[in-house]
Amino acid sequence: MVTVTVNTVQDEIAAVEISGHADYAEHGQDLVCAGVSSIGVGILNALEELAEGECSLQMDSGFISIHVLNRHNETAQLILKVMLIQFQTMTETYKKYIQIQQMEVAS
Repeated sequence: MVTVTVNTVQDEIAAVEISGHADYAEHGQDLVCAGVSSIGVGILNALEELAEGECSLQMDSGFISIHVLNRHNETAQLILKVMLIQFQTMTETYKKYIQIQQMEVAS
């Protein structure tokens, strides 16, 4: 299962971790993993291009980590909220393969 963990501070996204594998289908045929990867990589690219220096980004096989360095940056927040909406849309159809955990954390 893919887990998307979103940490927020006062309704602002502070960190996101995407981990795991969907196991929806065989490797190379897994549409859920492909969708998650496309969203994740697209968001990383958007953050690098449009919110340069506002986030710490890490990507490895089956893992993406985003730590927002400046939570008040409107561009970074907008990009991350778009990402969250995309994953919420995926869970409507594929809730057995992807879960979203949202947690309010102290600043």
